Amino acid sequence: MASIFKKFPVVIHQLAFLAAQFIILFVCGVGYSGSLAYIGAISTVLAVLISLRWDIEIMVNKVRALSESLLDASVTIGFMTFLILLINIIAGSPISIHIFIAAIAIAIHELLVSILFVHSFFYIYAFFRTLPAFALISLALLGFKPEVIWPLSFLLSASCLVIYFVDLVKASVFKINLERIKEINILPKLYAAISATIFTFVSALFIIIITLNYGDEHAGLWSNSIRIFNSLIIFLLATVLPFTLNKLGNTNVTYEKIIIFSRLWVSILPLVVLMFILVLNYGGYIFSLFTTFNFNITNVHLSYIFLTGVLVSFIGSSQGLYQSMNKSIVLLCMILIAQVLAFIVIYGSTFSFNSLIEIFLIIALFLAFLILTHLTYCFRLSS
Repeated sequence: MASIFKKFPVVIHQLAFLAAQFIILFVCGVGYSGSLAYIGAISTVLAVLISLRWDIEIMVNKVRALSESLLDASVTIGFMTFLILLINIIAGSPISIHIFIAAIAIAIHELLVSILFVHSFFYIYAFFRTLPAFALISLALLGFKPEVIWPLSFLLSASCLVIYFVDLVKASVFKINLERIKEINILPKLYAAISATIFTFVSALFIIIITLNYGDEHAGLWSNSIRIFNSLIIFLLATVLPFTLNKLGNTNVTYEKIIIFSRLWVSILPLVVLMFILVLNYGGYIFSLFTTFNFNITNVHLSYIFLTGVLVSFIGSSQGLYQSMNKSIVLLCMILIAQVLAFIVIYGSTFSFNSLIEIFLIIALFLAFLILTHLTYCFRLSS
């Protein structure tokens, strides 16, 4: 019972964000929601690359002091922001400024809320996690465009977090010097960041491909199908995953880490089966409750979108496990293999929207199979 109450504040912020997405879908329409999903996908990819996943490092590595982690993370974010901005300018600025602002804000936001979680300030953690959701709803209802509401929402939360941690931020910044910067070991984080970036890009690539080929309406169908049908699973996973990552930092034994991670997904599997049956039989009707459903897609393909969303959640959550085992490079290789496979299948071909859904599911299944096979090998080897 005490554990449930401990996790309750984290549950609140997940409910708020899901409510924000559904309200925006209902009020602004599937096209507006699809455009928002497109901006969010690209900015999230950039945010991972800018931060080099220092937020996960803070969660799973308890050996380092938080002040040291914040110092290294601050230098990393500053350096990567400058580097990516420079590359963007040289390349003719293909990345819009609003996406760049959103990426920087998300990177800072994720870094600082992870510190709140490690400190067990769960109510404050929930507040700052919830703040972007309320900002999204408010700005959308006021009539602002997706290009405005996404970066502004996270910029507001990141600014408030910097003010909240002003003393810690000052202490870290004042310690920065050339000798200290030389001590920062970026390479292990770089593997994790590249792995996370490529995975996030694979996930975002679904939306990007759909948007470029079928427009915002179908991108909205894809992203909102996952939000509606996978909402309970995403809700439970996002609620429990931070605690799971925290537990991974309590042991150095590989097979124990795998057991901790496996228990999380075994507990979610019954809900996955139940939701799959529900979507397979009533998917179109459920989607129509949120917005007009006039797409030429069957419940079977809606269930495929649901399964793809589950697999994406599984693959995404495994990043923390691999980072805690110092095997991010292995996950990176597996993701690259899946991405090459996707490129070979999709490039230069024309598919119907339903066929594209089937291809996305096969690619996600293939990557999940690689991960499960490798984790089984690691478990046997360490036990």
